[in-house]
Amino acid sequence: MKLYKDKELKNETINLDFGIVLAGESKQYEFYILNDSFATLKSLSFKITHPEIKILEAPTDIFAGAAEKIVIEWSPTITLKESLKAKLEIAGFELY
Repeated sequence: MKLYKDKELKNETINLDFGIVLAGESKQYEFYILNDSFATLKSLSFKITHPEIKILEAPTDIFAGAAEKIVIEWSPTITLKESLKAKLEIAGFELY
């Protein structure tokens, strides 16, 4: 699996970069997950270990070679001086 910042799958990323959001505000981000394997990915679950970040929309299955959108929201309680970076953990099964 690969993670991209754009729907055209040109800007691959490893860590999610949420930039800077003012405390009390919320911002939604869209990323795209590419299944670059020959298997269908099933029963997917997504996790970000940060209390201010919520996953609003995520696929449960991704066919081989397909890309699906994931929508994430950050609602900070304090304003940071630098951008917040987080790691996305993905679990699921491969079906050949």
